[in-house]
Amino acid sequence: MAQANVETILLKQLASCLRTPITIMGPQANVLFYNEPAEPIYGRRFEESGGVDLGKFLLPSDASGTLLKRGERPIMIALDRGIPAHRPLFITNGAEGRREIEVTGLPLVGLGGRRLGAMGLFWDPEHRVRPAGPLRTTDGQQAVETILTRRVASLLASPIFLVDAEGDLLYFNEAAATILGHPFDDILRESREKLYRAFRPRDDDGHAIDPESHPLVIARAQQRPSHRRFWIRALDGHQRKLACTAIPLIGQCDRLLGAVGVFWEVDPS
Repeated sequence: MAQANVETILLKQLASCLRTPITIMGPQANVLFYNEPAEPIYGRRFEESGGVDLGKFLLPSDASGTLLKRGERPIMIALDRGIPAHRPLFITNGAEGRREIEVTGLPLVGLGGRRLGAMGLFWDPEHRVRPAGPLRTTDGQQAVETILTRRVASLLASPIFLVDAEGDLLYFNEAAATILGHPFDDILRESREKLYRAFRPRDDDGHAIDPESHPLVIARAQQRPSHRRFWIRALDGHQRKLACTAIPLIGQCDRLLGAVGVFWEVDPS
């Protein structure tokens, strides 16, 4: 049996600490792990899954009941094309029957371009927006989930940003530093307002984007995934068009830890 890479080991540890249902897939579309919150979706514990093809087991379909092809499934898009993807769909399992769910797929690419697989996150559309007011947060020390997220991000080639429960920047990895034009340590102590003004996010028409509509802000404030494309002016002076998929980072016992944003450059044409 092939030895698991360090990225996958850390991802399993992180998934085990989070409340969000998560599946980790290898580069051959083999399911490496899913966490306890995902067990009701699959209708069985991971240890009991027996290595079955979970895509076929869940029978993902659209609203009309038509089964989704491989290229229409968010996790498969992330795996095959190397870009994040998100869509609502319906799944069927023996325990709960047919139910609607939203799925976010994130590619897993290690340093040096090593294809590690993909990660799928599941969201219940009926409970994705919480009542006003913050969830319970950690005090002082960084939570183990946050530490693991930073460690995983440092080993991946995708540009990744991490903000805390208040929206302040905690970390971005080396790939993100290339996009921003500055290493993390150089802007660590800057306020989020100053950083937002410095990068000047704007839409295709050149209009400034309201900070409250940024995917990282939405993911943190509303505890749901968010996606958007926009332009920035990097600190090295380059204009770049980016796409961002942001997800909330929620630990066990509903502790809001912040949000994670995965960025990638897109063709401006």
